[in-house]
Amino acid sequence: MSSREILVIAKFTAQAGKADELSDAIKRCIEPSRAEAGNVHYGLYRSVENRHVFIIHETWKNRGAIDFHLEQSHFKTLIKETKVLISCEPVISTISL
Repeated sequence: MSSREILVIAKFTAQAGKADELSDAIKRCIEPSRAEAGNVHYGLYRSVENRHVFIIHETWKNRGAIDFHLEQSHFKTLIKETKVLISCEPVISTISL
């Protein structure tokens, strides 16, 4: 397993009329994610041009930290809650730093 930090960028697009609900669902995942030992950075950003678009920018210590994150209840809750609020599948990019 690589010990290099990994950047994850996840783009979520809300259904019409669901942007605030999507924002709230994502925000509930921020603090518990930041509290994980393998987290370096976890930020939420909202597009200025299209207020239905949200970007989650995350940096993790290594692949093991991401794998751990994917098993946490707050992450699983995020996925469950956002499924009914998004207009398309999230676009997720992973970059080794």
